[in-house]
Amino acid sequence: MTSDEHSQLFHLANDHVTAGRRNEALAIFAQLLESDLDDFGKSMACINMATIHDQLGQVAQALEAYDRGIAIERSFDRYNVALRKAAYCAEKERHGDALAALSALVASGISDIDKATACLTAATVCEKLGQTDKVLEWYDRGIRYERSHYRFAVAEHKAWYLSSKGRTKESLRIYDSLEREGSMTEADKDRIKNNISLLRK
Repeated sequence: MTSDEHSQLFHLANDHVTAGRRNEALAIFAQLLESDLDDFGKSMACINMATIHDQLGQVAQALEAYDRGIAIERSFDRYNVALRKAAYCAEKERHGDALAALSALVASGISDIDKATACLTAATVCEKLGQTDKVLEWYDRGIRYERSHYRFAVAEHKAWYLSSKGRTKESLRIYDSLEREGSMTEADKDRIKNNISLLRK
């Protein structure tokens, strides 16, 4: 197949999805997986298949499609499918699968910022499970990844989480340190000052 033919099949599959013919779309993506399409294209086909299976309520098949895509993308050292699978598991509240996927991502070669985001998602999953110690461990891990890049999203989430648990002093310590960060935007500083003010009332 030529690259134009691959592209035409992707467009045809998307047309089928738009028209509600999802099984026909799945058949096309399966055909692409067996073709001479490059590995990046095959990984994208797997993502599309996972999305369609989810739309059909077929969670197990969606996870299989993600796993197939992950195996394919390892050949070119990318983690796009793995990131999507982790987010999907978290969305579906498959907590064990989500934590396993997120742990694997943090141990992989993704960027520090992506690792920080994975830690933040893992903390959210643990919060749903009522595992406070694990939540804080994931927050601390994420903070280590983001700090060297002058990012503070995980730190701010940790401060909010502590305040929600009535641990006001610990929360304020984080907010106070964030307020002094020179890389914070004025909008960030205003938001943090407002949170500090609310906690000190």
